[in-house]
Amino acid sequence: MISAAIFDLDGTLTKTPSPWQHVHQRLGVWDNTACEYLDEWVNGRIGYDEFCRRDAGLWRGRSVREIEAYLDEIDFNRHVPQVVERLVESKIPSIIISSGFRYIANKIQIRCGWQPLLIYANELVDGPGVRIHVSGDFSSPISKHSVAVEALKHFNRTFDETLIVSDTTRDLEVLSECRFKLLIQTEDDLLKVNDYLDES
Repeated sequence: MISAAIFDLDGTLTKTPSPWQHVHQRLGVWDNTACEYLDEWVNGRIGYDEFCRRDAGLWRGRSVREIEAYLDEIDFNRHVPQVVERLVESKIPSIIISSGFRYIANKIQIRCGWQPLLIYANELVDGPGVRIHVSGDFSSPISKHSVAVEALKHFNRTFDETLIVSDTTRDLEVLSECRFKLLIQTEDDLLKVNDYLDES
């Protein structure tokens, strides 16, 4: 049934819906500041790039390694190795598209030997700062939809034969052209990816 799979990262392949919030909480800047930045973006008062710039500004004076150490605290969904093994066996090209961090996606890829896999996610840089490769704004040229179009072309696949897997209905709406959609509401829901492989 499917010949490609697109995955959200945070809250889908990991147990943490927002690595940004996780880092803010560990640094003690979530309740009084960072949550307000999120509210401004969600309500359209600032764009995604400005939102990320303000967020990363709260980490000023920290090292990239310290931020990565907080990201290392984020647990993966326990079913990831089994699902990845099936995808690799079935030779299904996979794509991770996330406004979270490439650092986490790379860890999953290395740990599970996930190939073929394209990763589109934001990168931590010295400062620390964040280099934006995936935007949360629908109209951005690096929106999840735009990135998905590019990734599927790379694999010579189409939306009509692709499964989108995410813990948010927002992603399913943004990538509504995907014929197959899987909403992750509990950790065990990730195993339902195998149902699409059984029928492929």
